[in-house]
Amino acid sequence: MADMNKKELNIDKSQFEFVQQKQKIYDKKFETKPIGYFKDAMIRFSKNRTNLTASIILGVLILLSIFLPILSSKNAETLQETLSYLPPRIPVLEHLGIADGTGSRYDQPVDLSTIDPETGLGLPFSTQVKYIHMDTLENYYKGCTEKDDQCFGGQIELRIDNNKTGVEVISNQWIAISQENNPVLEINVNSIPTDVQGKITVLVGPIGSEYREVGVITDSGVHTFDLFDIHSDLPNSIKVKLRYESSDVLKVVSFNSVGIISDDAEDKYSYYVDGYEFSQYKLVSSTDYSGAILRANGQRLMSSFKYDAYAERFGDKFMIMGGVEYNRLLAEYGDTCTISPDPDNANGWLFSEGCPMVRVIQKNSDYVVVGGEKLYTYQVIINFQIYEDYDEIPYFWFGTSAAGKDMLKLIFIGLRTSLSIGLLVAIINITIGIIYGAISGYYGGQVDIIMERFAEIIGRIPWLVTLSIFIALIGPGIKTLIYVMVVSGWIGVASVTRTQFYRYKGREYVLASRTLGAKDGRLIFRHILPNGLGTIITSSILMVPSLIFTEATLSYLGFGIGHGQSFNILGIPMSGVSIGVLLADGRNQLRQNPHLTLFPAIVISILMITFNMFGNALRDAFNPALRGSE
Repeated sequence: MADMNKKELNIDKSQFEFVQQKQKIYDKKFETKPIGYFKDAMIRFSKNRTNLTASIILGVLILLSIFLPILSSKNAETLQETLSYLPPRIPVLEHLGIADGTGSRYDQPVDLSTIDPETGLGLPFSTQVKYIHMDTLENYYKGCTEKDDQCFGGQIELRIDNNKTGVEVISNQWIAISQENNPVLEINVNSIPTDVQGKITVLVGPIGSEYREVGVITDSGVHTFDLFDIHSDLPNSIKVKLRYESSDVLKVVSFNSVGIISDDAEDKYSYYVDGYEFSQYKLVSSTDYSGAILRANGQRLMSSFKYDAYAERFGDKFMIMGGVEYNRLLAEYGDTCTISPDPDNANGWLFSEGCPMVRVIQKNSDYVVVGGEKLYTYQVIINFQIYEDYDEIPYFWFGTSAAGKDMLKLIFIGLRTSLSIGLLVAIINITIGIIYGAISGYYGGQVDIIMERFAEIIGRIPWLVTLSIFIALIGPGIKTLIYVMVVSGWIGVASVTRTQFYRYKGREYVLASRTLGAKDGRLIFRHILPNGLGTIITSSILMVPSLIFTEATLSYLGFGIGHGQSFNILGIPMSGVSIGVLLADGRNQLRQNPHLTLFPAIVISILMITFNMFGNALRDAFNPALRGSE
């Protein structure tokens, strides 16, 4: 078998020929260009369309935070209360019923004199009722405790002052009674404490200079007293006095009503008070008696509605105008402010169309003398749009703040502040973390153990304790904000850096460099750190959104920056407005003016999402294990 195989392999050499024997062979150039590490990373980064889109959005937000506050002509600096709380108004969208400048108002007291008998609906106390969208008007009742005539019903409480034995009240008007009409005094007691020695003494009078007792009440319910059966010599006009005495001043007695039932009354009662009228009873103070008369469980008719906020704000307004301002407008507008008599008001006059003053209601008699000239004050109706030099009613895309400032501009001013603080603190934390982690990971051993234990101790301190310490030492503000975020913020970067140094410090090129006499500093910063820098930076990028969120949280809680503060970051002046401050401003207006919270929340949410996606994209792009992959 072996001889057969040998024979089969014995091939005649004439069967072979030389190929390309007389040709010159040259190296061919690669048709594709070599790709470096960073270019390969950018290719992978750009192929992830979702992360690329998020990065573009992030870049747009950053550019807007830089340039929008500079380029926008809208007001975000000075107080302009007349434009406060304007709702969002956006071109095109307003025609779709979205962001159309319509504001909502809730819990507006109703003027009871305006209630329509057919619909049962009343209008709020307002001189701008014409701007209300009547199809959205609703009335409802809401609890109240105020002593005014718009709050009715409920109970009246008598409370005893400390160190007193009782409290005494007396009706504020005289009550007519007649013996032939059989007047019966009715006291409706809602509740009276039964676990203490408390009693209500009912008195009427005066007879001479004294009040006569008609009965004592010790339990709740309706109690009646036949006045002339008890005292036959009562006068034709009396007052009712109620005296509450108790051994426990913390206990209160609660009344529903006081009335007098009479035979000649049309509806049972010739005298009846509850709610507001009852609350007008007068307190009688003396050595032993003193206390308070309070209301409880009253009802107030309230309204909610939508209204055209922009037409209301930029329409006609009433104001008291000084003589200097009045003369200035007349001089500035000249023939545009032609005066004519007001046929409906002999004390005033009208102005021609186009003048910022629509009419003068009255020229007040008070005046001051300036330079020998008498300057009066005027009650004026002005056209606010012309008065404030608006050619047309403006658009505030995100509405306005409580101070009348443009929310769109304010949000991006706040975003610029939040981004600047986040980046500044991130740079500090990354610098500290890289240096600390490099030393710990490079030297290892006992040095590493000590440094790691120190980092663990710092990291275990609750941030609330750290915050309390700095607030106690230097108070709330930008310094406290930065210190709180720096104290333990570097630990994560230090841990990543330490891991990278353990990974690379035993490599051959590091050992070779050490053998050739390289110092520790050169080994750390020239040979080891550059190799792990990609991982360190990409993991550190994710620190920025968390720092921005922390700043917003602390400012929202009132422990960070605030209105009125000004500071510099790397020589750039910053205002005391951040996303957290804007969210704090809007938290009490969620129902009336939701745009104050909605738009800052949307912007910071988009910022958090896009920043995290950008960080994740960078981490994947710079991952050496994915080099060359699609």
